[in-house]
Amino acid sequence: MASPGVGMIGREVTATVGGLTLVGVITKATERTNERLDTTDDASSGNQEALAIPGLKGMTFTMSGLLKNLELVDAYHTSASQIFEIVITYADGVSTPSTETFDGFLDSISDTGESNGLVTFDASFSSSGAVAYVAAT
Repeated sequence: MASPGVGMIGREVTATVGGLTLVGVITKATERTNERLDTTDDASSGNQEALAIPGLKGMTFTMSGLLKNLELVDAYHTSASQIFEIVITYADGVSTPSTETFDGFLDSISDTGESNGLVTFDASFSSSGAVAYVAAT
């Protein structure tokens, strides 16, 4: 059944990194991955088969935006740990929103040039350990 007029507004999906809401973020993306475990053998008659449960599960969070401060650059250079708590909050609940929380390793941060004369950035985090998902109520 169609749900006309239903969707999420991107700016209402928020993320914190190490407890901080980063300024200047324009786009956010998440990727959830499952490693497929191949069980194909001679009895498969040439058809590919997989175990019903995944091997490695993981999540990647990327963001980009205008470089308004150097919080992530500072964390890259000065933090003893490159793993930060990532909390992604979706504006989908009546009482409480859905959230995904994980320890994210800072894979990369890059300054990416100009947008209308302003410096932009890209940053990427990958999960270390399990991702906790709490559904909206």
